[in-house]
Amino acid sequence: MKKAILYILTLLAAAGISIGIPACSKMGHAPSLEESTMYEKSTHFENGTFINEHPVNMTVEGFTFGKMINFFFDLSRKPAEKLPYYHLTKESFPAQPADLQVTWLGHSSMILDIDGVRLLIDPVFGNASPVPFTVNRFQAAPIAREELPEVDAVVISHDHYDHLEMSTIKHLAPRTKLFIVPLGVGSHLRKWGCKPEQIVELDWDESIIIKDVEIIAAPTQHFSGRGLGDRFKTLWASFIFKGSKHSAYYTGDGGYDERFKIIGEKYGPFDLTMVECGAYDKGWKDVHMMPEESVQAHLELGGKYMLPVHWGAYDLAFHKWDEPIRRVSALAAAQGIKLLTPQMGEFCIPGKSTHTAWWEPADEQKLAVAN
Repeated sequence: MKKAILYILTLLAAAGISIGIPACSKMGHAPSLEESTMYEKSTHFENGTFINEHPVNMTVEGFTFGKMINFFFDLSRKPAEKLPYYHLTKESFPAQPADLQVTWLGHSSMILDIDGVRLLIDPVFGNASPVPFTVNRFQAAPIAREELPEVDAVVISHDHYDHLEMSTIKHLAPRTKLFIVPLGVGSHLRKWGCKPEQIVELDWDESIIIKDVEIIAAPTQHFSGRGLGDRFKTLWASFIFKGSKHSAYYTGDGGYDERFKIIGEKYGPFDLTMVECGAYDKGWKDVHMMPEESVQAHLELGGKYMLPVHWGAYDLAFHKWDEPIRRVSALAAAQGIKLLTPQMGEFCIPGKSTHTAWWEPADEQKLAVAN
């Protein structure tokens, strides 16, 4: 499956082969046996591990050594030139969060302003692997972690390396009021210096209110794990953000199922959906959506504007870097979906911002968003 290669590298890291202690530290710390007993009340926890609502196929059909070599050395999937972006610093952000604004930092990292609350979602700035020099970002993020603005909370969807980064958590720990994570993920954060009182761990359908914005953890069909023996030891989640005036939804990672229709009917419609659309493959579609499914999920959620995420920063599959946005853009145009396609670091206000198809050659770019 998509991250099978990363798990092979993780095995090497755990064994200490040519990597050493720093990589092991990046793995974090899975919940202890004592901590795990606290999760037994969850209906999504059985025999010491978390479970999906539906069984998922975790095998890698047709995966060969040659395909693994292709993963690392086929450079044709990566951008040939530096991607356009907006450089950001702390001073770029007004002190007061906007009513509704999202700033995409690449992949699934975002800063979301909603009804006066500012949230940092899945912040990752380095490589997406415990092994140095592998799965690096195509280029530096549009903002350095040292320049991040003050936020009301950091929201983490699950513990995979492309969503949870040790260096960033260590930097944020003394500077951040609150970390909102699925059950079990707090164990990693405590290992990296976060205080217990800073961490709120949520099961699916549990929530916390910040000012007037309710943040609800919701189901997704995925998995977890950062090293040897910790797969499914922590929970994974999507998130609903319900303010007094606006609402938004972030899918996290996960395959397509009926949950989008259920969430849409219960919590929708949404002013903004932030939907996973990249790093897909037919071989692991149970845990990552194909582009057609991403668009369908947005429709079932009752979304007004769709921001495609989980693409544009890392090579984590066998498709070209820009294939996700090309496929999603074509599908959105055919179905009349209002698609948001900001450059990394560009402030995006649904209904007000317009964007070009910046991934196209300059002479082929066209308006990509209809308001």
